Amino acid sequence: MEVYDSIASEYRESKQLPFRGALEAYTLFQLLGDIRGATVYDLACGDGFYTRQIKQAGAAAVTGVDISAEMVQLAREAERRQPLGCRYVCQDAAEFAPEEPADIVTAAYLFNYASTPAQLLHMCQAARAALRAGGRLVALNDNCLNPPPTESGAWTKYGFDRTLVGTLREGTAIRYRFTTQDGEDFEFDNYFLEPETYGNALTEAGFVNIEWVDLQLEPGSRGDPFWDDFLASPPLIALRADAA
Repeated sequence: MEVYDSIASEYRESKQLPFRGALEAYTLFQLLGDIRGATVYDLACGDGFYTRQIKQAGAAAVTGVDISAEMVQLAREAERRQPLGCRYVCQDAAEFAPEEPADIVTAAYLFNYASTPAQLLHMCQAARAALRAGGRLVALNDNCLNPPPTESGAWTKYGFDRTLVGTLREGTAIRYRFTTQDGEDFEFDNYFLEPETYGNALTEAGFVNIEWVDLQLEPGSRGDPFWDDFLASPPLIALRADAA
């Protein structure tokens, strides 16, 4: 929470980096499909970047949840500037317990903050409790199928880099260093857990049809060699699952 309170503005600016739209957002909305009329909880919503886009895509009601007060403040300011009907809650997503379940839960880079299997299970249980039976979870995540080296540079041309802090094992930190288009630098840590750990936690929490999905490049950018390095060694991945 303290890390994101201190870098809230810089993190918001990083949403303008080209990979966010060309790969990240395109894949997220492909997995969401037609969400017109759906109710959605956007866990780890940050400044509401995807919360707003989900509402604009036709969702009936969208609630963003984030642990960082500064991030939620940015989200609420955006809602005041352009009222869409989004609601925001400042709370740890792992402790979120809504009164009514939703059709969809999105979790953009929530689960990769778990440094232990127990923490991950707690997050997955919260996501499942927020969904109706048959509801859908769509998440973005650090790519645990492609952990980074201790020295990298592979992704710097996309505005960030990603390196392993120490020996690869459950709970090892993965450090992200971002440079915004304005030249501002900031960093934060995710944590590595094995793909099997994710599968076990999601299954125990009550999810089925669990699937890792590679990020897909938007049609208009396909064939551009700029994206070859990203696609050859993808640092990020998507995840979808259904609530049993």
